[in-house]
Amino acid sequence: MIELQLIGCNGGIGGPGRQTTCYGIGEQIVIDAGTGLGTLSLERLARIDHVVLTHAHLDHVAGLPLMADSVGAWRDAPLTVWASAEVLAILQAHLLNDQVWPDFTRLPSVEEPFIRLQEMPAGGTEIAGYRIAPLPADHGIAACGYRVEAGDVAIAFSGDTADCSAFWDRLARDAQLAAVVVECSYPASMAAMAELTRHMHAGQVAARLAALRDGVAGVVIHRKPGLEDEIAHDLQAAPHGGDLRLPVPGDVYRFG
Repeated sequence: MIELQLIGCNGGIGGPGRQTTCYGIGEQIVIDAGTGLGTLSLERLARIDHVVLTHAHLDHVAGLPLMADSVGAWRDAPLTVWASAEVLAILQAHLLNDQVWPDFTRLPSVEEPFIRLQEMPAGGTEIAGYRIAPLPADHGIAACGYRVEAGDVAIAFSGDTADCSAFWDRLARDAQLAAVVVECSYPASMAAMAELTRHMHAGQVAARLAALRDGVAGVVIHRKPGLEDEIAHDLQAAPHGGDLRLPVPGDVYRFG
């Protein structure tokens, strides 16, 4: 069984209740570290041992440096941040650089830092009892999705991406797949903006979900602020598969 916590699932901020990307997998793992991370208690933050990043855009990493500063001293071991080598290099050069934020990969000491950067193997790895492996994405920068597996069930995360055939081809062959958490930043009327920014629009998402096998849930996230209703209308008006979900931060789903 996989418990998916939608800690943050919006494509931007602005009240009431919008928080950017952060998904809890059990108690020890979050995928991405957007502003949703800041809604958790200190005690809950301190129980997170692994942050798995899809890419380095601010809406996916904004909570990471603040979390390290808030609970790093509470922990007995460094927080492990998993990502591709390219994404880790961006974090080191532009975020944890002693200018934008202290370099907690060597503070309070090199021997016992608050953060440890760990490259995600191309074939994936075991993290806190889950098998996590990267999936293809097309976002114009170093980016990926992920497949998370526990027992005989798996869920997939698109990350931020344009319509990426390689991602959907992998899902079509996945007999264990129970759900896909897929970004949909724009309504169909804004297809040009989606293409420009390397995101997906509702027409593309509906078509991709409709092509999945029966029983796979489509969890649609990263809807841009103020566009949520139009995106929902577009998705619901088109064939989209049998299990369409439009979550808000705080929702919890269980699969398997």
